[in-house]
Amino acid sequence: MKDPVCVEGVTIAVTGTAWIGGGVVSVQSAMEEMLNNAESEIQIAVYEMTAGATEFLSKLRACLATGVRATIIINRYDDKPLPIRRRLEDMARRFPYFEILNFRPETNSEDLHAKILVVDRCKALVGSANLTWKGLVGNHELAVVVSGSAASRIAELLDKLCTDPRTTKAV
Repeated sequence: MKDPVCVEGVTIAVTGTAWIGGGVVSVQSAMEEMLNNAESEIQIAVYEMTAGATEFLSKLRACLATGVRATIIINRYDDKPLPIRRRLEDMARRFPYFEILNFRPETNSEDLHAKILVVDRCKALVGSANLTWKGLVGNHELAVVVSGSAASRIAELLDKLCTDPRTTKAV
């Protein structure tokens, strides 16, 4: 695949009835657009994930089916709901270029609290929304979508987290 063209830029995405509309896209729409345009690589870091992530996981699966590589780093993966873990593990079995990583420090005084989606090292969504129904619909959450060198730097930081000793393969 060819290298994507990275254009510098920043946009805002939100959730919550007080913020949706008026020309501001929803976090879910921004993520969907990013996944729809993925050509080679997706990186995800997430604190919490529940059944509210079903649509996101369906979009991610569609990307994997086209050959796009993906890595997801999940805070304390073993503590996530069993149906979510089963779905992720099924995806990992079907797509060997999908990696699930567990961020699990030895102490409860630290966590991976980031909520990040990076596509092709060109575009990154960084915000407060967890991959839950409340995070994607019910709460008032805000994210920025950055393009260009900032997104590339965020991808490098996720690469670094992947090699951190607190991060291990989940499956």
